[in-house]
Amino acid sequence: MILQLVVCFVFVSFAQAGPIDQSKIVNGTDAAIENYPFVVSLRGASGGHSCGGSILNKRWILTAAHCVDYTTPLYQTVQVGRTNISRTEDESIYAIEDVVIHPNYNPSDSYIDDIALLKLRKSLVFSEQVQAVRLPKRFFEIDTLESNQVTLVGWGRNASNGPVQTTLQQIDYYAVPNDQCNQIHSNHIYPTQICAAEPGGGKGQCSGDSGGPLMYKQFQVGIVSWSIKPCAVAPFPGVLTKVSYYVDFINQYASEYNA
Repeated sequence: MILQLVVCFVFVSFAQAGPIDQSKIVNGTDAAIENYPFVVSLRGASGGHSCGGSILNKRWILTAAHCVDYTTPLYQTVQVGRTNISRTEDESIYAIEDVVIHPNYNPSDSYIDDIALLKLRKSLVFSEQVQAVRLPKRFFEIDTLESNQVTLVGWGRNASNGPVQTTLQQIDYYAVPNDQCNQIHSNHIYPTQICAAEPGGGKGQCSGDSGGPLMYKQFQVGIVSWSIKPCAVAPFPGVLTKVSYYVDFINQYASEYNA
């Protein structure tokens, strides 16, 4: 499969890149929250889904910096433990007490350090549908020669102009080595970022997936950051924040996570 990715990406010089898109899952399949009990929906002021996130422990949520700002505790909430999300207010909705955005987050420079932590106003009640995610060791890197298959989970759009999904979606596709990703994107790809794509396109992240988790062997290795429009267009991989480079940042605030 790595060879297929390389062949697909050889044609980058002939591709026309669109604008950067933050956030969606294209050509996913229905998933159950019991299989991904750490996935959460970040809701806007109207109760609609805006971004994804993952549970670190009973008080802290991991998401992307571009999904939030310092008004987040006033206008945004988190929904947990639901395969099918809705605007309904019930026991699955949690208020946000505080937001911690990485101090070096820079949307003008490839969205570097696109990571944020949300502190909930009250503790989560863990159950079969609500659990903490597992994080990788510091500076862990996927060995693409061993296995480069990763899984993306979220409620993002199924196309650039498609609707946000109300049923949790998942896709299996492939991590792309940073050196290959750098050859394709005009924006620089840093070691603190990870790329993922489907050979030939047609599967990937889209609006609404931002902040959501990329999984590798039951560990969260990425946080959805940005991609090129139209969503999942070849040969451009989606770009995510590489979680293993931010373990120390996470530990400053939410040390009791599921490592």
